[in-house]
Amino acid sequence: MQPGPPYQQGPQQPYPPQGYPGYPPPGYGPPPKKSNTGLIVGLVIGAVVVLGGGGVGAFLMLSDDSGSSSSSGAPTSSKKTGPPDRYTTMPACQKIGSGVRNLPPLEPPKGEEPASTSNNEITYTRSFCTWREPNAPSAMVGMYLSKSKEPGSGAGEGWAKASVENAVNDGGVLIPTMAKATKAVYAKLDSSSQCQIKFYQGNVEAEVIVTGPDPSGTVNQTVCKENALKVAKATSEAIG
Repeated sequence: MQPGPPYQQGPQQPYPPQGYPGYPPPGYGPPPKKSNTGLIVGLVIGAVVVLGGGGVGAFLMLSDDSGSSSSSGAPTSSKKTGPPDRYTTMPACQKIGSGVRNLPPLEPPKGEEPASTSNNEITYTRSFCTWREPNAPSAMVGMYLSKSKEPGSGAGEGWAKASVENAVNDGGVLIPTMAKATKAVYAKLDSSSQCQIKFYQGNVEAEVIVTGPDPSGTVNQTVCKENALKVAKATSEAIG
């Protein structure tokens, strides 16, 4: 509301004698004093409304209709997730050997033992199987089990997968399908007397190395890879 014009006083006249009934006629005498109480109360209420409205507006800006915090400002979880570990143990060498005909004799296996790793998210173990005799091709299977320390993190399979991916990046040749393996590859070797297959299956990685009769000679790579594939398939089936 706009304020009205200033109060105009009329000519000053003496007050009537004491006891004069009523009030002075209009335009005479000083104007009655206006009380500021209403104005002060109005200003206080207005300030409360303004501040209260600002508070409500701020709250609405910082929250959604459901009253929960805005998702854009919510902290994101850094917890890793991935496939669960499929395996907790590795197969015995005898189980692998039973799936391949005409293997040389099996050397006494050591069984599962700890393996070193730079990954502190897994528990890493290994197991080796070797079939060998003089003047004959030999076969070796190495299996590595990666168990996630935090269930559901996917660290176990992630570590197993990385080994095979490295073999592919180093020039290995993918094997389209191989028994139950998730991914398999003919790994590149510098030795002319050997051939190698690497694969991973869940949270187990495995490598198969076949060596010719003469470790210092040259082996037929086609025959070597055929033998390595037989052992690799038997290993995959034994892992399950």
